[in-house]
Amino acid sequence: MSYKVKGIILTTILAFFVVFIFFGKIIQNPNEFCFSADGDGFKAYYGAMYHVQHDSTFMRMNGMNYPYGEMVFFTGCQPLVANAIKLFSTTIFDIGDNVVGIMNLLMIFSIVIAALCMFLIFYELDVDWVFASVVAAGICMLSPQLARFGGHFSLSWMFWIPLMLWLVIRFDKKPNYLRALVIGCVTFLAGAMHMYFIAFYGFIIGLYLLGQLLHKNRKFGLLKGVIFFFIQYVFPVILFQLIISVNDPVTDRTAFPYGFWAYMGNPLGVFLPYGKPYSWVPRVITAFRHVSWESFAFIGMSALFGFCIGVFYFFRKLFKKKNPFNITDQFISNILFWASFVALLFSFGLPFKFGFESLVDQLGPLRQLRALARFSWLFFYMLNIVVFYSLYKKIENSGKNLIWIGIGTIAILFLLYDGAWNTWINSRSIQNEKPLLTDVNNELPANKWVNEINPEDYQAILPLPYFHVGSENIWIESQQNTQELTMLASLKTGLPTTGVQLSRTSIGQTYKNYALVTEPLEPFKILSDLPSGKPFLLLFNRKHYATPEEERLIKAGDLLYQDEFLELRKLSVEKLEGLHDQYLKKIESEIKGTQLYKKGNYLMTDSAKMFIHKTFDDASTEHVFYGAGALQYPGEHWKVVLEDTLNLAAGKKYKLSFWMSDYKEDGRLRTVVEFVQRDGKTKEVSNYFYSDAHRHIKGFQNEWALIELNFETKTENEVIKLAIRNTTLKNETLVIDELIIREEDLDVYYPASDVKFKNGRKLPF
Repeated sequence: MSYKVKGIILTTILAFFVVFIFFGKIIQNPNEFCFSADGDGFKAYYGAMYHVQHDSTFMRMNGMNYPYGEMVFFTGCQPLVANAIKLFSTTIFDIGDNVVGIMNLLMIFSIVIAALCMFLIFYELDVDWVFASVVAAGICMLSPQLARFGGHFSLSWMFWIPLMLWLVIRFDKKPNYLRALVIGCVTFLAGAMHMYFIAFYGFIIGLYLLGQLLHKNRKFGLLKGVIFFFIQYVFPVILFQLIISVNDPVTDRTAFPYGFWAYMGNPLGVFLPYGKPYSWVPRVITAFRHVSWESFAFIGMSALFGFCIGVFYFFRKLFKKKNPFNITDQFISNILFWASFVALLFSFGLPFKFGFESLVDQLGPLRQLRALARFSWLFFYMLNIVVFYSLYKKIENSGKNLIWIGIGTIAILFLLYDGAWNTWINSRSIQNEKPLLTDVNNELPANKWVNEINPEDYQAILPLPYFHVGSENIWIESQQNTQELTMLASLKTGLPTTGVQLSRTSIGQTYKNYALVTEPLEPFKILSDLPSGKPFLLLFNRKHYATPEEERLIKAGDLLYQDEFLELRKLSVEKLEGLHDQYLKKIESEIKGTQLYKKGNYLMTDSAKMFIHKTFDDASTEHVFYGAGALQYPGEHWKVVLEDTLNLAAGKKYKLSFWMSDYKEDGRLRTVVEFVQRDGKTKEVSNYFYSDAHRHIKGFQNEWALIELNFETKTENEVIKLAIRNTTLKNETLVIDELIIREEDLDVYYPASDVKFKNGRKLPF
């Protein structure tokens, strides 16, 4: 039996041992556990289950963002896995009820494949099979991708990075078109799992080929290198994008995803331990408090010592005018290490952090890969490969000196120790049971409602409170676990939902959906896009205190079911269509039935109460909501919109509102609002408010969005200041109009001669 076969067998045994020791409980009952009971993880389960069980096509997941649905590659449902299950279920026999278990097992056993790939890397580098097998298993136990078992399932498939490293090493030994084609196929498949893998491969493949072309003993010329790059990387990316474009009609996804500056890597997360058994480290080094969780990718104590020694020898060689970049005796391990080091620097935000912020605007599609910290994973794998390869060579070249054998043993023990803790912590955190999901017969009290309605009578679920995360233009996070409640209801009934927990959804579709839960200042545009005249199933989470806009929808629906936590109502399309007219008639009735007092050009319900109205008519511009002008401001700098003194006592409640133009354009409502209240005498800050404008949308009219904030005076004769800024569109000129500050229970109508406005809302009377 060859050493390679022995190593494969030993690695497989060790990897299976790791898997069953740490994940044995899950493996015994894979369908009973959810690695994540909420958030992105449960969304991934939901997306895959709905796609397998209810979607009619392979490229669309219609469970969310009703009535539009979404292309599968923007859902996080692991399209390769979900579609494979769907194909098997439709052509052979149905395994759709086992989606959760299949996903769980595949993620867990990807550790075994990753360990085999790591062994094959060491084998190609001529490392002893026993040494290689143990180290391969240890590196996989320590992998930062294990932390993705708790949510980002597509990124938890551990073998994709080691597999590509092994394929490139094999290709380097014998460059040919067949091996290039294999690399290209893997690039395509990995990209279909998650687009981050395509970006990772860009560093591995691109920098390897560049290094090969620049090497004095290069194995192929420029033309062949370009062809190899096209086969291995460019063509798979083009093919992937072509498949998306053919199956995706959306043209208004965001070009400015949030997180590029927020999710950068941090050296502390890479080079220092932070959890058990090293939990004392972040307590001592308080800078850890500012490290994003995305940055945690600890390389391990053995690799840390190896890196420190490597840095010493690097500068020693540099001082002696030797080539410091040859950190090992093999070109391929050197070039792949430096490629991973470049990726590490990229994960830290280089060069953008050091005076090149403007380069971010030139990245194009690369901006979609907003969590730069993940690029440190390449460094994790390559550093450990280089450290343990170098250690093995030291042992071999020393004639298996006992000192070096002892050092090697200690290094492996540290690797296994760190890896065991990492695997144990992550394996414990994913053992979540979801009885409401596994209750397929709906026998639990919380699932009782399922048997009391007929899903065929409805077209979709409208959840309250509404949630919508994915467009990168608004964030309406789920409250009181409404997201999970809605997903469960969707799976139980087969009904899609207007709620959204996806990636990069259409901006136009987003606002059409969101308008349903805002003031009906205009007819709901989404109604003309509905494929059915059936009513909606209104799902209200009773743990949530309903807003006036939500109350409007609830009252329009007919009660079907109610318990302590859940309320279901039948909401007809006709009722939705009538909400706008009802809204206007109610205001007309108020005007006729309420005594109004004239104050200047305004009619008010109480002339003694204070209000401020800024028309901005002195700022002449063609683009206005009403009047002769509107306030224009450059996004990059803070613009003080209002600074005034409220000559009133403390404890007065106010509403501040203004209109923002062209809200449908990408990034417009990413404007941030800063509101400062100061004591009128001491000038000390009594209250500070900083928030995104999109979190305070009250309604829409034409191309304008109404932003409304609530505040309360903290001191007497308070000084207030409102400033706005939009760094997302820092090079554009933005527009706001019709700012009003009024006491909470005061209604203001204007102009007095022809009532067209109520509290800033334009009324089509």
